[in-house]
Amino acid sequence: MGQAAFAWDALAWWSAVYSDHQAVSVAVRFLHLAGLVVGGGTALVADRHLLATVSGDTLARSAALTMAGASHRIVVPALALMALTGLLMATADLETFLSSRLFWIKMTIVALLLLNGAVLVFTERAAARSAGDRDWARLRAVSAASVVLWLSALLAGTWLTVGA
Repeated sequence: MGQAAFAWDALAWWSAVYSDHQAVSVAVRFLHLAGLVVGGGTALVADRHLLATVSGDTLARSAALTMAGASHRIVVPALALMALTGLLMATADLETFLSSRLFWIKMTIVALLLLNGAVLVFTERAAARSAGDRDWARLRAVSAASVVLWLSALLAGTWLTVGA
């Protein structure tokens, strides 16, 4: 019981800090959006290059794969920042978010985005090994899903700020 009471006290303290100190809530939201802009923007640029490289041009494909691989060094830390700040925002008003259907829709989209990211890395590696049209078509499909999921997460998050 002591640990549960401590957890509830910590949540109550964080909720008070977040709601009573505008600078704290603005900083947390800014960092969340910065992660989205930097991570999501980087991912969308890499996806765009993968989607635009449709010909059998192995040099263009190699360049797109190199760019996509390099993007992970930016996207992954940005996702971690978004997860941390998202957790901070959600725990600031836990009752509201836990009962919000829209919150759970967004969390489902984020989970799909993470899963798609793992599939994207696997598919990039397969396309780099084989350079075949079939692997490249799979990579383009996963990349297209990435674009849809990033934009869907943005939409759900925007909608969530209007009313959980």
